[in-house]
Amino acid sequence: MSSLNMLDNTIQSTAVRLPWGAWYEDTTHRLPLPRAWQVDRLEPADAPAWERERIAAALAAPIASPPLAELARTCHTASIVVDDLARPTETADVLPTLIEQLENAGLGRSAITVLVATGTHGPLTSEQIERKLGPDVAKAVRVEVHDARTSTVPTEIRYGQQRLRINRTFLESELKLSVGSVLPHSFAGYSGGAKLLLPGLADVKATARSHKFVEMGLRGGADPNENRFRLEIERLARELGLGYTVCMVPNSRRETAGVFAGDLVAAHREACRTAARVYATPLRETYDCVVLNAYPKDVDLVQAENALVALKTARAPVVHGEGILVIATAASEGLGRHGLFAPGGHSYRTPRRKRALGGRELWLYAPGITEEEARQLHWEGYPFFHDAAALCEALGERFPGAARAAVLPCAPVQQIDDRRTA
Repeated sequence: MSSLNMLDNTIQSTAVRLPWGAWYEDTTHRLPLPRAWQVDRLEPADAPAWERERIAAALAAPIASPPLAELARTCHTASIVVDDLARPTETADVLPTLIEQLENAGLGRSAITVLVATGTHGPLTSEQIERKLGPDVAKAVRVEVHDARTSTVPTEIRYGQQRLRINRTFLESELKLSVGSVLPHSFAGYSGGAKLLLPGLADVKATARSHKFVEMGLRGGADPNENRFRLEIERLARELGLGYTVCMVPNSRRETAGVFAGDLVAAHREACRTAARVYATPLRETYDCVVLNAYPKDVDLVQAENALVALKTARAPVVHGEGILVIATAASEGLGRHGLFAPGGHSYRTPRRKRALGGRELWLYAPGITEEEARQLHWEGYPFFHDAAALCEALGERFPGAARAAVLPCAPVQQIDDRRTA
Protein backbone atom coordinates (compact mmCIF):
# COMPACT_ATOMS: atom_id res chain seq x y z
CA MET A 1 0.00 0.00 0.00
CA SER A 2 1.39 3.43 -0.90
CA SER A 3 2.09 6.15 1.65
CA LEU A 4 -0.69 8.28 0.18
CA ASN A 5 -3.22 5.53 0.73
CA MET A 6 -1.95 5.01 4.28
CA LEU A 7 -2.97 8.56 5.09
CA ASP A 8 -6.59 7.62 4.62
CA ASN A 9 -6.29 4.35 6.52
CA THR A 10 -7.48 5.00 10.08
CA ILE A 11 -6.42 2.29 12.53
CA GLN A 12 -9.49 0.73 14.18
CA SER A 13 -7.70 -1.35 16.84
CA THR A 14 -6.47 -0.02 20.16
CA ALA A 15 -2.83 -0.74 19.38
CA VAL A 16 -0.16 -0.20 16.75
CA ARG A 17 2.78 -2.47 16.06
CA LEU A 18 6.17 -0.86 15.78
CA PRO A 19 9.43 -2.24 14.40
CA TRP A 20 11.63 -2.73 17.45
CA GLY A 21 15.15 -3.48 18.60
CA ALA A 22 17.46 -2.96 15.61
CA TRP A 23 20.42 -5.38 15.65
CA TYR A 24 19.00 -7.15 18.70
CA GLU A 25 15.38 -8.23 18.61
CA ASP A 26 14.41 -6.88 15.19
CA THR A 27 10.82 -7.72 15.96
CA THR A 28 7.56 -5.79 16.43
CA HIS A 29 6.37 -4.14 19.61
CA ARG A 30 2.73 -3.65 20.55
CA LEU A 31 1.96 -0.08 21.63
CA PRO A 32 -1.62 0.48 22.84
CA LEU A 33 -3.27 3.84 22.20
CA PRO A 34 -6.59 5.18 23.50
CA ARG A 35 -9.53 3.39 21.88
CA ALA A 36 -11.38 6.60 21.00
CA TRP A 37 -8.44 8.08 19.09
CA GLN A 38 -8.21 8.24 15.33
CA VAL A 39 -4.68 7.18 14.42
CA ASP A 40 -2.88 7.49 11.10
CA ARG A 41 0.11 5.29 10.49
CA LEU A 42 2.41 7.39 8.31
CA GLU A 43 4.79 5.09 6.46
CA PRO A 44 7.67 6.21 4.25
CA ALA A 45 7.39 5.51 0.55
CA ASP A 46 9.91 2.70 1.16
CA ALA A 47 11.49 0.28 -1.35
CA PRO A 48 12.01 -3.48 -1.68
CA ALA A 49 15.27 -5.12 -0.71
CA TRP A 50 17.82 -5.55 -3.48
CA GLU A 51 18.70 -9.10 -4.44
CA ARG A 52 22.30 -10.27 -4.14
CA GLU A 53 22.82 -10.14 -7.89
CA ARG A 54 21.72 -6.50 -8.08
CA ILE A 55 24.06 -5.53 -5.25
CA ALA A 56 26.95 -7.29 -6.97
CA ALA A 57 26.16 -5.52 -10.25
CA ALA A 58 26.23 -2.11 -8.52
CA LEU A 59 29.60 -2.87 -6.96
CA ALA A 60 30.93 -3.96 -10.35
CA ALA A 61 29.92 -0.69 -12.02
CA PRO A 62 31.24 2.18 -9.89
CA ILE A 63 30.05 5.74 -10.44
CA ALA A 64 32.63 8.23 -11.78
CA SER A 65 35.47 5.99 -10.63
CA PRO A 66 37.74 3.23 -11.92
CA PRO A 67 36.90 -0.26 -10.62
CA LEU A 68 38.07 -0.95 -7.08
CA ALA A 69 40.46 -3.68 -8.28
CA GLU A 70 42.16 -1.16 -10.55
CA LEU A 71 42.57 1.32 -7.71
CA ALA A 72 44.04 -1.43 -5.53
CA ARG A 73 46.49 -2.83 -8.05
CA THR A 74 49.47 -0.76 -6.92
CA CYS A 75 48.58 -0.76 -3.20
CA HIS A 76 49.94 -3.01 -0.48
CA THR A 77 47.47 -2.17 2.31
CA ALA A 78 43.80 -1.22 2.44
CA SER A 79 41.34 0.03 5.04
CA ILE A 80 37.59 -0.42 4.68
CA VAL A 81 35.84 2.04 6.99
CA VAL A 82 32.36 0.98 8.16
CA ASP A 83 29.84 2.52 10.55
CA ASP A 84 28.80 0.90 13.84
CA LEU A 85 25.55 -0.46 15.30
CA ALA A 86 24.21 3.07 15.73
CA ARG A 87 23.52 2.91 11.97
CA PRO A 88 21.32 0.30 10.25
CA THR A 89 23.81 -0.45 7.43
CA GLU A 90 23.92 -4.15 6.55
CA THR A 91 27.61 -4.08 5.69
CA ALA A 92 27.62 -7.87 5.37
CA ASP A 93 25.75 -7.40 2.08
CA VAL A 94 28.79 -5.77 0.43
CA LEU A 95 31.94 -6.55 2.42
CA PRO A 96 32.57 -10.06 0.98
CA THR A 97 32.46 -8.68 -2.56
CA LEU A 98 34.74 -5.75 -1.71
CA ILE A 99 37.26 -8.06 -0.07
CA GLU A 100 37.13 -10.38 -3.07
CA GLN A 101 37.81 -7.44 -5.40
CA LEU A 102 40.81 -6.43 -3.30
CA GLU A 103 42.11 -9.99 -3.31
CA ASN A 104 41.75 -10.16 -7.10
CA ALA A 105 43.96 -7.07 -7.26
CA GLY A 106 46.70 -8.90 -5.34
CA LEU A 107 46.01 -7.79 -1.76
CA GLY A 108 46.17 -10.62 0.76
CA ARG A 109 43.65 -10.72 3.56
CA SER A 110 46.38 -9.87 6.05
CA ALA A 111 46.80 -6.53 4.26
CA ILE A 112 43.10 -5.60 4.64
CA THR A 113 41.69 -3.92 7.76
CA VAL A 114 38.02 -3.31 8.43
CA LEU A 115 37.93 -0.16 10.53
CA VAL A 116 34.77 0.51 12.56
CA ALA A 117 34.17 4.26 12.65
CA THR A 118 32.60 4.77 16.05
CA GLY A 119 33.20 8.51 16.33
CA THR A 120 32.87 9.03 20.08
CA HIS A 121 30.48 6.11 20.57
CA GLY A 122 31.58 3.25 22.78
CA PRO A 123 33.66 0.22 21.71
CA LEU A 124 32.08 -2.90 20.21
CA THR A 125 32.21 -6.39 21.67
CA SER A 126 33.22 -9.33 19.48
CA GLU A 127 29.55 -10.33 19.28
CA GLN A 128 28.55 -6.84 18.11
CA ILE A 129 31.32 -6.88 15.50
CA GLU A 130 29.97 -10.15 14.10
CA ARG A 131 26.48 -8.68 13.93
CA LYS A 132 27.76 -5.70 11.99
CA LEU A 133 30.20 -7.39 9.63
CA GLY A 134 28.86 -10.92 9.46
CA PRO A 135 30.76 -13.78 11.15
CA ASP A 136 32.71 -14.74 8.02
CA VAL A 137 34.18 -11.29 7.45
CA ALA A 138 34.81 -10.77 11.17
CA LYS A 139 37.03 -13.86 11.15
CA ALA A 140 38.60 -13.39 7.71
CA VAL A 141 40.34 -10.01 8.08
CA ARG A 142 41.77 -7.77 10.75
CA VAL A 143 39.10 -5.66 12.47
CA GLU A 144 39.90 -2.50 14.39
CA VAL A 145 37.42 -0.41 16.38
CA HIS A 146 38.24 3.29 16.38
CA ASP A 147 38.85 4.98 19.73
CA ALA A 148 38.59 8.78 19.55
CA ARG A 149 40.86 9.10 22.60
CA THR A 150 43.75 6.83 21.65
CA SER A 151 43.59 5.89 17.92
CA THR A 152 44.31 9.26 16.29
CA VAL A 153 47.43 11.06 15.09
CA PRO A 154 47.80 14.66 13.89
CA THR A 155 47.68 15.55 10.21
CA GLU A 156 48.81 18.72 8.45
CA ILE A 157 45.18 19.60 7.73
CA ARG A 158 43.60 22.42 9.72
CA TYR A 159 40.10 22.01 11.11
CA GLY A 160 39.04 25.21 12.78
CA GLN A 161 41.92 26.31 15.00
CA GLN A 162 43.31 22.81 15.45
CA ARG A 163 45.31 20.34 13.41
CA LEU A 164 42.92 17.59 12.42
CA ARG A 165 43.60 14.26 14.12
CA ILE A 166 42.48 11.10 12.33
CA ASN A 167 42.76 7.37 12.95
CA ARG A 168 46.35 6.17 12.48
CA THR A 169 45.50 2.91 10.70
CA PHE A 170 43.40 4.76 8.15
CA LEU A 171 46.12 7.31 7.43
CA GLU A 172 48.78 4.64 7.04
CA SER A 173 46.72 2.56 4.60
CA GLU A 174 47.57 3.03 0.92
CA LEU A 175 44.01 2.41 -0.27
CA LYS A 176 41.19 3.99 1.68
CA LEU A 177 37.50 3.19 1.17
CA SER A 178 34.32 3.53 3.18
CA VAL A 179 30.96 1.77 3.52
CA GLY A 180 28.04 3.51 5.18
CA SER A 181 24.32 4.19 4.99
CA VAL A 182 22.81 7.37 3.60
CA LEU A 183 20.15 8.48 6.09
CA PRO A 184 18.55 11.83 6.95
CA HIS A 185 20.89 13.68 9.31
CA SER A 186 20.31 16.57 11.68
CA PHE A 187 23.09 18.83 10.33
CA ALA A 188 24.88 16.96 7.50
CA GLY A 189 21.78 16.65 5.30
CA TYR A 190 22.46 12.94 4.86
CA SER A 191 24.94 10.60 6.49
CA GLY A 192 27.40 8.35 4.66
CA GLY A 193 30.37 9.09 2.43
CA ALA A 194 32.81 11.58 3.97
CA LYS A 195 31.00 11.52 7.30
CA LEU A 196 32.55 8.10 7.97
CA LEU A 197 35.82 10.00 8.44
CA LEU A 198 34.65 13.15 10.15
CA PRO A 199 33.50 12.63 12.80
CA GLY A 200 33.72 8.83 12.43
CA LEU A 201 37.52 8.53 12.63
CA ALA A 202 38.41 11.83 14.30
CA ASP A 203 39.37 12.70 17.87
CA VAL A 204 37.01 14.13 20.46
CA LYS A 205 37.87 17.79 19.76
CA ALA A 206 37.21 17.51 16.03
CA THR A 207 34.02 15.58 16.67
CA ALA A 208 32.82 18.25 19.09
CA ARG A 209 33.49 20.95 16.49
CA SER A 210 31.58 19.04 13.83
CA HIS A 211 28.53 18.83 16.10
CA LYS A 212 28.64 22.58 16.68
CA PHE A 213 27.80 23.32 13.08
CA VAL A 214 24.16 23.73 14.04
CA GLU A 215 25.05 26.33 16.65
CA MET A 216 27.39 28.06 14.19
CA GLY A 217 24.60 28.51 11.68
CA LEU A 218 26.29 26.33 9.10
CA ARG A 219 23.58 23.71 8.72
CA GLY A 220 22.60 23.85 5.07
CA GLY A 221 19.51 21.67 5.12
CA ALA A 222 18.80 18.39 3.38
CA ASP A 223 20.34 19.27 0.02
CA PRO A 224 23.92 17.91 0.17
CA ASN A 225 25.02 20.29 -2.57
CA GLU A 226 24.06 23.27 -0.41
CA ASN A 227 24.97 21.90 3.01
CA ARG A 228 28.15 23.66 4.14
CA PHE A 229 29.11 20.99 6.64
CA ARG A 230 28.76 18.27 4.00
CA LEU A 231 30.86 20.21 1.49
CA GLU A 232 33.52 20.90 4.11
CA ILE A 233 33.95 17.28 5.18
CA GLU A 234 34.05 16.13 1.56
CA ARG A 235 36.93 18.52 0.90
CA LEU A 236 38.73 17.18 3.97
CA ALA A 237 38.04 13.55 3.03
CA ARG A 238 39.65 14.06 -0.37
CA GLU A 239 42.70 15.60 1.30
CA LEU A 240 42.85 12.59 3.61
CA GLY A 241 42.85 10.26 0.61
CA LEU A 242 39.43 8.63 0.73
CA GLY A 243 39.48 7.18 -2.76
CA TYR A 244 36.34 5.09 -2.97
CA THR A 245 33.02 4.92 -1.16
CA VAL A 246 30.04 2.60 -0.99
CA CYS A 247 26.79 4.33 -0.02
CA MET A 248 23.89 2.10 1.01
CA VAL A 249 20.22 3.01 1.40
CA PRO A 250 18.37 0.82 3.94
CA ASN A 251 14.61 0.45 3.75
CA SER A 252 12.23 0.59 6.71
CA ARG A 253 13.08 -3.02 7.62
CA ARG A 254 16.85 -2.40 7.60
CA GLU A 255 17.22 -4.27 4.32
CA THR A 256 19.53 -2.95 1.63
CA ALA A 257 17.39 -1.05 -0.90
CA GLY A 258 20.16 0.74 -2.77
CA VAL A 259 23.93 0.47 -3.32
CA PHE A 260 26.00 3.21 -4.95
CA ALA A 261 29.76 2.74 -5.22
CA GLY A 262 32.54 4.87 -6.61
CA ASP A 263 33.60 8.50 -6.32
CA LEU A 264 33.25 10.11 -2.90
CA VAL A 265 30.77 12.76 -4.05
CA ALA A 266 29.15 11.28 -7.17
CA ALA A 267 28.17 8.00 -5.49
CA HIS A 268 26.90 9.82 -2.41
CA ARG A 269 24.68 12.13 -4.45
CA GLU A 270 23.09 9.22 -6.30
CA ALA A 271 22.38 7.59 -2.95
CA CYS A 272 20.88 10.83 -1.63
CA ARG A 273 18.46 11.01 -4.55
CA THR A 274 17.29 7.48 -3.86
CA ALA A 275 17.09 8.10 -0.10
CA ALA A 276 14.90 11.17 -0.64
CA ARG A 277 12.39 9.01 -2.53
CA VAL A 278 12.53 6.03 -0.16
CA TYR A 279 12.11 8.07 3.02
CA ALA A 280 9.50 10.60 1.82
CA THR A 281 6.50 10.61 4.16
CA PRO A 282 3.38 12.61 3.24
CA LEU A 283 1.62 14.45 6.08
CA ARG A 284 -1.41 16.59 5.40
CA GLU A 285 -2.67 17.81 8.78
CA THR A 286 -1.64 18.91 12.25
CA TYR A 287 -2.19 16.37 15.03
CA ASP A 288 -2.87 16.28 18.75
CA CYS A 289 -0.19 13.63 19.23
CA VAL A 290 2.59 12.17 17.06
CA VAL A 291 4.46 9.03 18.08
CA LEU A 292 8.04 8.97 16.76
CA ASN A 293 9.43 5.45 16.91
CA ALA A 294 13.24 5.44 17.09
CA TYR A 295 13.77 2.29 15.00
CA PRO A 296 16.20 1.63 13.29
CA LYS A 297 18.32 3.87 15.54
CA ASP A 298 16.91 2.47 18.77
CA VAL A 299 20.06 0.75 20.05
CA ASP A 300 20.29 3.12 23.03
CA LEU A 301 18.71 6.22 24.52
CA VAL A 302 21.34 8.58 23.09
CA GLN A 303 20.59 7.43 19.54
CA ALA A 304 16.82 7.58 20.14
CA GLU A 305 17.09 11.38 19.88
CA ASN A 306 17.40 10.80 16.13
CA ALA A 307 13.65 10.20 16.04
CA LEU A 308 13.28 13.99 16.09
CA VAL A 309 15.17 14.24 12.78
CA ALA A 310 11.90 13.37 11.03
CA LEU A 311 10.55 16.79 12.01
CA LYS A 312 13.33 18.77 10.31
CA THR A 313 11.89 18.61 6.80
CA ALA A 314 8.39 19.64 7.92
CA ARG A 315 7.44 23.18 6.91
CA ALA A 316 5.03 23.56 9.82
CA PRO A 317 4.72 21.92 13.27
CA VAL A 318 3.34 18.38 13.07
CA VAL A 319 1.43 18.81 16.36
CA HIS A 320 -0.50 21.90 17.44
CA GLY A 321 0.72 24.17 20.21
CA GLU A 322 -0.87 22.07 22.96
CA GLY A 323 0.11 18.79 21.32
CA ILE A 324 2.41 15.98 22.37
CA LEU A 325 5.39 14.33 20.69
CA VAL A 326 6.17 10.84 21.99
CA ILE A 327 9.54 9.19 21.37
CA ALA A 328 9.30 5.40 21.62
CA THR A 329 12.49 3.35 21.79
CA ALA A 330 13.71 -0.15 22.61
CA ALA A 331 17.06 1.24 23.87
CA SER A 332 18.45 -2.30 23.68
CA GLU A 333 21.83 -1.18 25.06
CA GLY A 334 20.32 1.05 27.73
CA LEU A 335 21.48 4.63 28.17
CA GLY A 336 24.30 4.31 25.63
CA ARG A 337 27.83 5.66 25.47
CA HIS A 338 28.78 8.87 23.71
CA GLY A 339 31.92 10.90 24.22
CA LEU A 340 30.01 14.12 23.60
CA PHE A 341 26.42 13.92 24.79
CA ALA A 342 26.22 11.13 27.37
CA PRO A 343 26.98 11.92 31.02
CA GLY A 344 30.66 12.75 31.37
CA GLY A 345 30.94 13.60 27.68
CA HIS A 346 32.77 16.60 26.23
CA SER A 347 29.53 18.45 25.34
CA TYR A 348 27.20 17.03 27.99
CA ARG A 349 24.80 19.50 29.58
CA THR A 350 22.15 19.08 32.23
CA PRO A 351 18.94 18.16 30.35
CA ARG A 352 16.61 21.05 29.64
CA ARG A 353 13.53 21.90 27.61
CA LYS A 354 14.14 21.63 23.85
CA ARG A 355 13.67 25.07 22.35
CA ALA A 356 13.21 23.68 18.84
CA LEU A 357 9.89 22.15 19.92
CA GLY A 358 8.38 25.56 20.59
CA GLY A 359 7.08 24.67 24.03
CA ARG A 360 5.34 21.49 22.89
CA GLU A 361 5.37 18.54 25.23
CA LEU A 362 7.83 15.69 24.68
CA TRP A 363 7.07 12.32 26.25
CA LEU A 364 9.43 9.36 26.36
CA TYR A 365 8.43 5.70 26.25
CA ALA A 366 11.37 3.35 26.86
CA PRO A 367 10.52 0.03 28.52
CA GLY A 368 14.16 -1.06 28.46
CA ILE A 369 15.54 1.64 30.78
CA THR A 370 14.85 3.11 34.20
CA GLU A 371 13.60 6.62 34.90
CA GLU A 372 16.91 7.37 36.62
CA GLU A 373 18.72 6.60 33.38
CA ALA A 374 16.22 8.57 31.34
CA ARG A 375 16.68 11.70 33.45
CA GLN A 376 20.37 11.80 32.56
CA LEU A 377 19.35 12.76 29.02
CA HIS A 378 15.75 14.02 29.23
CA TRP A 379 14.51 17.09 31.06
CA GLU A 380 12.59 16.31 34.23
CA GLY A 381 9.60 18.23 32.88
CA TYR A 382 9.13 15.67 30.09
CA PRO A 383 7.05 12.67 31.24
CA PHE A 384 8.77 9.28 31.15
CA PHE A 385 6.98 5.94 30.78
CA HIS A 386 8.41 2.50 31.31
CA ASP A 387 5.05 0.77 30.99
CA ALA A 388 2.94 0.81 27.81
CA ALA A 389 -0.38 0.62 29.66
CA ALA A 390 0.56 3.62 31.81
CA LEU A 391 1.45 5.60 28.70
CA CYS A 392 -1.87 4.74 27.07
CA GLU A 393 -3.80 5.76 30.18
CA ALA A 394 -1.94 9.08 30.44
CA LEU A 395 -2.53 9.85 26.77
CA GLY A 396 -6.22 9.12 27.17
CA GLU A 397 -6.44 11.48 30.13
CA ARG A 398 -4.52 14.17 28.27
CA PHE A 399 -6.73 13.93 25.17
CA PRO A 400 -10.07 12.29 26.01
CA GLY A 401 -12.40 11.63 23.14
CA ALA A 402 -11.62 11.35 19.44
CA ALA A 403 -8.17 12.92 19.36
CA ARG A 404 -6.18 12.88 16.12
CA ALA A 405 -2.83 11.11 16.27
CA ALA A 406 -0.15 9.85 13.90
CA VAL A 407 2.56 7.24 14.20
CA LEU A 408 5.88 7.41 12.35
CA PRO A 409 7.10 3.80 12.69
CA CYS A 410 10.72 4.47 11.67
CA ALA A 411 11.10 8.18 12.38
CA PRO A 412 14.93 8.50 12.09
CA VAL A 413 14.73 7.57 8.39
CA GLN A 414 11.53 9.43 7.53
CA GLN A 415 11.40 12.85 5.88
CA ILE A 416 8.09 14.65 6.24
CA ASP A 417 6.52 16.18 3.16
CA ASP A 418 3.72 18.41 4.44
CA ARG A 419 3.12 20.45 1.32
CA ARG A 420 -0.62 20.98 0.95
CA THR A 421 -1.83 20.89 -2.64
CA ALA A 422 -5.22 21.99 -3.90
